[in-house]
Amino acid sequence: MTRVAPLAPPWSDEDATGINGWGHPDRTYEPLLLVRCLQRHPNLAARLRKLGESLYVDARLPPRLRTIAILRICALVRCEYEWGGQAAFWGPIAGVSNDECDALVTGDDPGWSPFERVLIAAVDEIESTGSLSEETWKALGDSLDDEQRMELLIAIGWYRTICTLCNGMALPVEGWMRRWPSA
Repeated sequence: MTRVAPLAPPWSDEDATGINGWGHPDRTYEPLLLVRCLQRHPNLAARLRKLGESLYVDARLPPRLRTIAILRICALVRCEYEWGGQAAFWGPIAGVSNDECDALVTGDDPGWSPFERVLIAAVDEIESTGSLSEETWKALGDSLDDEQRMELLIAIGWYRTICTLCNGMALPVEGWMRRWPSA
């Protein structure tokens, strides 16, 4: 199954609070396998959760752009687990269609706006070089201010980290998540 066994119920009150503190307040899915594995190291889990929440609470980056960037980094590092959860839950909330989610894996163009193409290329550049060229930074500045560009960099880096955790722990896609698009 996984390389790290998830914390098994019954959970202590502290563990239940930590596990249930992750995710959207209106979620209908059970606590994520990732979260139950992370809760084996509760101090680390709590610190990771704070950073993750900061990308969604009082965030300045538009949800659709954030979700496209997250889905793209998940696709680039071949993390079906995190991509599947993002595509199933956040895609619809952020207005990213199933075809658009799939295109971020396949490389197809379902009709991205010119700026969305810049955004996707920026994620690709970050993954391949670890940075952004001056040209890409300026192109992102056509629609994003400095604070939004910083949020974008943090979101890509944070989800790169989450994908590394998911892939490294060999987490299987959960039943409610989307699967990779067919070839």
